[in-house]
This record gives sequence, structure tokens and C-alpha cells, in this order.
Amino acid sequence: MKDSRFVALDSWRGICAILVVVFHFITDMPSSLETSSFLRNGYLFVDFFFVLSGFVLCHSYRGKISSPGDFGRFVLRRFGRVWPLHAVVLAGLVAVMAWITYLPHPDGLSLSWKSTGYSINALLPSALLLNAMNLQGTVWNGPAWSIGAEFYVYLLFALLVTVSSRRLILPSLCLSLAALALVYLWAPDLMNTTWDYGIIRCIAGFFGGVVAYHVYELTRARGPLPATLLELAAVVLVVLFVTFAGADADHGSLITLAAPLVFGAAVIVFAGENGFLSLMLHARPFRALGRYSFSIYMIHMPLLVMLCYGCWSAGYFTKAFPGAARPWMGSVDLVLIEFVLAVVLLAAASYRFIELPARRGFNMLADGKVTKRLPAKGRLAFD
Repeated sequence: MKDSRFVALDSWRGICAILVVVFHFITDMPSSLETSSFLRNGYLFVDFFFVLSGFVLCHSYRGKISSPGDFGRFVLRRFGRVWPLHAVVLAGLVAVMAWITYLPHPDGLSLSWKSTGYSINALLPSALLLNAMNLQGTVWNGPAWSIGAEFYVYLLFALLVTVSSRRLILPSLCLSLAALALVYLWAPDLMNTTWDYGIIRCIAGFFGGVVAYHVYELTRARGPLPATLLELAAVVLVVLFVTFAGADADHGSLITLAAPLVFGAAVIVFAGENGFLSLMLHARPFRALGRYSFSIYMIHMPLLVMLCYGCWSAGYFTKAFPGAARPWMGSVDLVLIEFVLAVVLLAAASYRFIELPARRGFNMLADGKVTKRLPAKGRLAFD
């Protein structure tokens, strides 16, 4: 087995996090990029995160959770990985919305008791990571639904490992296919389901990733040239899939149900890290994006809301808040570039001062001892 951090996959996670940022930006702000069907369907890269999480956790924990103590340590580590930053962002949003409530603001951008907007009723489900189970009409920090979904799917995975040990491929395949069937039957927006049936969507992708890991074990030995050709083919496949998955997030086609399969194939190919594209993804900028990917994902939407609010306050047109109609004098695409850079810089600080200390603290609790560093073998920065 390769002694690897799956650096190429970690870099891909960072790139996909940026694509999700761009998707949300062009959804809320006028931009020339909104004509791109690839970017309009950028919500699908969340399914890449799910597949990748299943893949790497299978690599790290398969056959290693066999007792209640193992289960408890696993849960504590996963909770420490996702909840602290989520809690900090949620608390910050509550403070900002309480402040905005007393200022001029557009409809929906203030504290309320309703089931839409920034509802006080939705705070407890969000704080408990129950924000992908149809318990409230919206989510405070939009992307955080996927974090809540992943955390409870982690528990399901740990239970499966406890019961089945290393015999995971058949139950994982069944769980993934059953979840896709339920998404097809229940979710009106198919793979764009979020706070309502998001946990089912997560099960489909995560356990698809577990299956992908088993396939990877059988197919990972490739030479540089075949690996490079496969990597190029995987990128083309993903681009074509996302581009032709529907008109936009609200008009997805049945093709979106193939997300676990398409992203699973890409993960299998790049996990080998034998091709030229994988070598490029080892560059420091890409590795940095991989490290900061969770923070990028978690903080970008509150920052985008604040950007749209600032534009609304100045009278500039945005798609997020109706009413303001002042035309933009310059290119909004330049604003996008500046916004992405700001998100990455703030994510670097968030990673350094929130993610790392929290992860170390919870790992110390899980291990019952002080550790100076986290185990790196076979792990991604997100995991």
C-alpha cells in the first residue's frame, strides 16, 4: 500500500471548493460567467466531496473499528474535525444578523421566527448538525447542510465497519444504490437536494466512495503514460458530466444521479498519482488549496451574503436581494477574483487559528494523551 497522503486528491478538493465558491457567486451576483453551464452546475462538486470522504475514510479506518472504544474515538475525531469551525461561523452569523436586523436591510436578511431566512427556529438543528434532515426550511450557513449530513453518515460508516470489519463493498454498494433510488423518488431537485434530503444524497456519494476505494486497490498499478491518459480522460468525463447535467441547479436532469459513479471514477484514477496531472497537483499552491478547502467551503457563503448586502446598501444590483438597481460601472468578474482571493486568505487564517487547534484538541481527547502532531499517513487535510 502506498504511504501517501493522496496529495493529488487533496488538491482536487481545494479546486472543487473554489468551483463551489464560483457557483454561489454567479448565483447571487451578475457575472459574464453565468452563461457557463459548467459553472451553473457547480453544486455537483459537493458530491465529489462526499465520494472523496468515503474513499479516504475507508482507506484509513476499514477493519480498525471493532469495539465501542474504537467507535467513540472515531466519532470524537470526526466531530472535532467538522463541528468547531461550523460553530464559530454559525455564532458569527447570529451576531451579524442581530446587528443587521436594526439596520436597513432587504427582506429575508434578518433574524426571524419564520421557517425561511435566518430563522431562530433553525438555530438548534444547525448547531446539532441536523441541518440536512428536513427539520427546518433553510440552513443558516447554506453549505453547512453537507457537513451535518457527512457527520451522521460517518456514524453509519463506523457502525458498518464495526459489524462488517473489512467486508464493506457489497453493503456499501447497496447503500449507495438505495440512496440514489430514494433521491430519485423523493427529491424534487434530484441531486440538488440539500437541507431536505441532503443526508440521503450524502449516503449515495460517501458509500460510492467506499466502493471506489475497493476498486482502486485492484487497479492502482499504472505506468506514467497510461496514468496520464486516464487522468486526462477523467477530467474530460467530469467536465462533460457537469456541463450536461442540466440547465442549472434548479433544473437538473436524471444524469445528476450518476455523480457518485463519475466522481468515483475520477477519484480512482487520481488516487494512483502516477500521471503528469497528478504531478502538477503536487505544486504548493494546489496543496495549500487542499489544506484550506474546508475553511473555504464553510466561510465563503457568509462572506458572499455580506458582499451582496454591502452592494445592496450601496444601491448596486445583485440577484440575491431585489430592489437595488444601480448598474455596475466595472466588471463584476474582477469582483469575483478579488472575492475568491479574500476567501482563500481568510480560510488560511481560519485553518491556522480554528481548524488546527480544534482538531488537535479533540484528537487529544480521543487518544487520551497529548500528541504533538496528527497522523499523516493516508489522510487528507479535510479528513
